[in-house]
Amino acid sequence: MDETNSEALVASQSGCQQCANPNTEPGYHTQLCSDCRKQLSRYPVLNSVKLAAVGVGVLFLISLYNFPKYFKAGIAYEKAKQAEKSHHYLKEKQWLKQVLQQFPNNDNANIRYLMASIYNDNLTEADSILQIVRNKKIEDEQLVTQATAALETLHYFSVKDTAFNTVLDSMDNTTPAYEKALGTYYGQHPEDVCTGYLWGLYAYQHQNYPKADSVLSQITSIAPDFRLGLSLLANTYREEKEYDKALKTYRLILEQNADASYAQAGIAKILLKQHHDKEALEKAITAYNTDAENAINIHALALAYHFNNKPSERDKLYQKLQAIHAEADFLTELDDVMSGKNSYR
Repeated sequence: MDETNSEALVASQSGCQQCANPNTEPGYHTQLCSDCRKQLSRYPVLNSVKLAAVGVGVLFLISLYNFPKYFKAGIAYEKAKQAEKSHHYLKEKQWLKQVLQQFPNNDNANIRYLMASIYNDNLTEADSILQIVRNKKIEDEQLVTQATAALETLHYFSVKDTAFNTVLDSMDNTTPAYEKALGTYYGQHPEDVCTGYLWGLYAYQHQNYPKADSVLSQITSIAPDFRLGLSLLANTYREEKEYDKALKTYRLILEQNADASYAQAGIAKILLKQHHDKEALEKAITAYNTDAENAINIHALALAYHFNNKPSERDKLYQKLQAIHAEADFLTELDDVMSGKNSYR
C-alpha cells in the first residue's frame, strides 16, 4: 500500500464516518461530525410507524380509562363466589348486581345470579333471569352442572300432572273437596312434592297439625332441600310445642341458605314461646335487617317488641303490616296478642 492511500485510510478511520470531516463529536461510539449527526438524527419516520405509535397510545389511554371498571367488576365477582361458597346467597346477589350493572350480558354472572335467586327462594326473579340465559352456551362445565342442579329444585313448586293441576286451580282451596282431591292424588303419587306440600298446607291452615306433620315430614325426607316445605314443617312443630324439632329444622334451612331471614324470624317466634324474650328480639332484628319488607319478619319483630315492652316500636310495625297489605292472619294474631285474647305462649 502506498503512503498516500495509507494516509487517506487513517483519515477515514479517525474522522467523520459520513463525510471524513476530521472534527468529530467526542463521546460517541460512531464517529460523526456535528452536522452529519444532526442530519442522521432527523431521518424521516414512515407514516405507518407514526400511525402505529398513535394507535398504541390510544389503546393505552382506553385501557387506563376502563381499568377501574374491569377491576371493580372482577373484585365483585370474586366476592360473589366467596359468598356462594358460604351459602350467603343474598350477599352473592348484591355483589353480582355490581358486576351486571357494568356487564349486563356476562353469561357467567347471570348464571350465578340465577342460582343465587333460586337458593334464596326468589322464584319470580329467578324466572326472569332464566329467560335471559335460556339457550346460552356456557363453556364452564362445572358452572353448568351447578346451574342444572339448582334448576332441578324448581319442580318442587309445580304439580307434576298438568291435568290434575288444572282441576286444582278450578277448586276452592278452602273446602273439604279440595283436601280430598289432594289426599287421593298424593296417595297415588307420593313422589309429587308440590301436591304433598299443598296437602300439608291445607292441614296446617285447618290446625290439623298431626296430619301436617306427617305429610310434610314425608316430602322433606325425599326433598331435603325444599326449604318452603321445611319452613312449614318447622311452623308445625312450633304449634305442636315440639320446639327443639322446630329449631333444628330452621337451622337446617340456614345451613342451606345463611341469608334465609324467614328462618331467623321463625327462630325468634320459638324463642318467644320459650320466654327467651331478649334473645328473640335479637333474632327478630337480624331477620328484619336482612329483609325489612318481608311480612314474616315484620310480624316476628312486632311480637318481639310487644313481649319486650316496646309498644311504640310494635305499633309502627303493625302500621307497616297494614301499609303493605300483609295477610290478615298476621294482623289478627297481633291484635289478639295485644288485646290479651291470645297469650301466644
